[in-house]
Amino acid sequence: MADLINLNKVRKAKKKQDEKSKAEENRIVYGISTTVRKQEKLRQKRDAQKLGQKRLTTEADNKKG
Repeated sequence: MADLINLNKVRKAKKKQDEKSKAEENRIVYGISTTVRKQEKLRQKRDAQKLGQKRLTTEADNKKG
């Protein structure tokens, strides 16, 4: 006699596998690696600091008048 299977469990397992594969595809297509993200954040911070050093007046001076 054939083994009985629970179709509900099979359907849920297939759905879960499909979601995992879709998530993996999305990570490849849309994802940015942690290293790249950290490098970009560091570059932006450095650029902002360099720009701040070139400022002729501070914002506090501008508020005084």
